[in-house]
Amino acid sequence: MDKNILKGKRIAITALELENKEHRGISAVIKSTINILSKYGAEIYLITSFEKGIESKNKTKTEINNIYIKEIYDFLNIGIDHRNIFKANKKYKLKIIMELIISYFKLVLNNFLLRYELYKVENNYKYINNKNPRISYLKNVQGFISIRNIFHLCRLRSMRLLIKDPILNIKIKDIDLVISSSPLSIKNEKSENAQIIQLIHDALPIQISNHPENNKVFLHRLKDAHNNCSCLYVSEETKKVVRNILNIKSSDRKSDRTIYPMPSLETELLEKAFDIRFLRSIRKPYILFNSSIVERKKVENAINYFLCSNLPKRNFLLCIAGKLHENDYCQYIKEICKNHRNILLLDYVSELEKAWLFLNTSLLISTSSSEGFGIPLLDALSLNLSSIATEIPSYLEIKNLNNANKINLINSNNKNYWIKNLNYVKNFELDNKYNKRQRINYFRSSITILEKNYLSSIKMFLNID
Repeated sequence: MDKNILKGKRIAITALELENKEHRGISAVIKSTINILSKYGAEIYLITSFEKGIESKNKTKTEINNIYIKEIYDFLNIGIDHRNIFKANKKYKLKIIMELIISYFKLVLNNFLLRYELYKVENNYKYINNKNPRISYLKNVQGFISIRNIFHLCRLRSMRLLIKDPILNIKIKDIDLVISSSPLSIKNEKSENAQIIQLIHDALPIQISNHPENNKVFLHRLKDAHNNCSCLYVSEETKKVVRNILNIKSSDRKSDRTIYPMPSLETELLEKAFDIRFLRSIRKPYILFNSSIVERKKVENAINYFLCSNLPKRNFLLCIAGKLHENDYCQYIKEICKNHRNILLLDYVSELEKAWLFLNTSLLISTSSSEGFGIPLLDALSLNLSSIATEIPSYLEIKNLNNANKINLINSNNKNYWIKNLNYVKNFELDNKYNKRQRINYFRSSITILEKNYLSSIKMFLNID
């Protein structure tokens, strides 16, 4: 494939999830999107709510630009937990509320048009900490578009506290295409401005009763995204579910397509992981559970199946990689694991640690009850790892991406079959460099095919043959 197929195209991507302290599934999708679009020649800009924390007086435009770039790099490196800080910190809550009141009236006075500032990363500007895997994607970012409180204002519209959708009229002279990394209540008013496409990952806030996202607010986000923009779905299952919820017939939205995400793993990090002999306290063969620790992931099932199998007796570990929050469910998981030395709760892992865990695992296990897609399973597929996972529609789609895979899908009610498959797991030796090299080589060939399919969807919106 032509490595310059996107050369000269400027693509802006919303960075809401990248601003968060914890990077989860959507963050992984954004990072992989940045990497592939940049790889094939596109200039990437991130749309952020971050504003420069300096006064413009007595400073040149270049000075202001470089100070902003340094500040936002530092901000993205640390991240912020908006939801929890808003709940716990009264001063922060008051500050946000006052800012939103001011932004609200400014938006109304400006006829709901969002004002933006564009900051470019100078060619001679090198971020001193770009080796940090958390923000390694920044090496492929050419600039930032700062829009004050953009994501808060979009949410106000989703809550129907704004009477109209905020308007994102980014000029074509600046940007060719805008990708919203998740559904936002936003629109493009004029055809001479950059087209907006919105990524739709799932409808879980509507499908799951205990989801942290308000179901009505999320429904409004979906409706607004479809009313105002073209949409890309991460799976056919997501497309089917969302369209059923919104009562959209297939013939009504011909511009909408399915675009399977790229793996979250990177060749560069896998190569670095190749040279790491051991990670943390892992010295034995293990099976891997890599996911957010939330109820729908059914982590307790993975634990139960592992303990009922012969793996503990065979000196295997169960490594659970995922952020442990201060909530009842995570406390429950901690309680059922505390007396089992062969279960490791790794908590949040870095991108490099995740690469090592995938590269060296004997098996990936996923007991999730519902998914819009399933990045960990795609990662396993791309490395040709043995995997057992719940028999759900989105996982079946991943399995069908490659006929020569090692994915075994099992009904969630068939406990005995889960245990039987665990009993047959073969030991992947941590010091077997040959087998690890085979996995990396397989990954290189896998992503070539996935990239081709991914780019075919993006090219359509950029008018590229």
